Amino acid sequence: MDNVFYLLGDPMFIVELEHNRWYIRDINYAFTTLTGYKKSELMDADPDGLLRIGFSFGGLMTRLGEENEPSIEQVLISKSTASVPVRFTSRRLPSNEQNCFIIICKDLSEEKYIEEFAMDNQVLMSIGVSEQFRVTSANRYYSPIKQRGANLINQVIFDHVAEESRKPLRRIMEYARTHGTTENTEIRLHVGDQMRMTTAVIKPFYSGNKEFKGYVILLTGILQPVPVREEDPAYKLRMLMLTKNITATSLAQSTLISLTTISKIRNGKIKKPQRLTAELIAGELGVKPESIWSGYKR
Repeated sequence: MDNVFYLLGDPMFIVELEHNRWYIRDINYAFTTLTGYKKSELMDADPDGLLRIGFSFGGLMTRLGEENEPSIEQVLISKSTASVPVRFTSRRLPSNEQNCFIIICKDLSEEKYIEEFAMDNQVLMSIGVSEQFRVTSANRYYSPIKQRGANLINQVIFDHVAEESRKPLRRIMEYARTHGTTENTEIRLHVGDQMRMTTAVIKPFYSGNKEFKGYVILLTGILQPVPVREEDPAYKLRMLMLTKNITATSLAQSTLISLTTISKIRNGKIKKPQRLTAELIAGELGVKPESIWSGYKR
């Protein structure tokens, strides 16, 4: 096989039909990354072991050979037994017996996650982000954002985030990557000439060999215009919490103030909290109460 096979970015493996049985004859580096298997572990193996139980590789190849089935979605089982949704396509390789095929795999992990999330939640925009924090994909579903997703490709994600939100966002993304957790946060975005606040879900993704692949960021909250008055207490509180990476839930737990009260103060429904409440919140955020509520008096 030409060396280009091993260098291509798409995960691929070569199979051969011999004596009515399929055998894996070669795999490229991208496939080892996707599945976590080494080449030596799969050479001459039965490809049935790579598929979710209940599906045979022979049946897969039969369907791929049909004119109306140019590609098939299936689930690969990685070495760690994790399920990897993929889309298979096949190409026949030149050979004397005409029984060798190259199987190309398209990883659908991020795409399936977005689809499943959107079934139960509102999604304004989905953004794929690389390890270098560059946008790899962007799809707008519904939002005031007018820019086409394709125009964001390869741009640094932080270039579209307000300056005060950049460090907190980066810190949350790095935390999610290190711990393999899905995180929720609020960020301020540049939308045209305006600054808007939105909520975001950040999920890291990994390959079958546990290498970090990238992030998916889902903008899920209605893009609210940022208050013009910087002295607004609710705005100050939200910015402090964002900067210090403190969620409403964690603030409620650490101060023993009800989550409902915290949410009302954050949203401006309670403009002047009780003295003890103000002191507890400010103390947890490491500031004086009057730095949030200008009318506060000791």
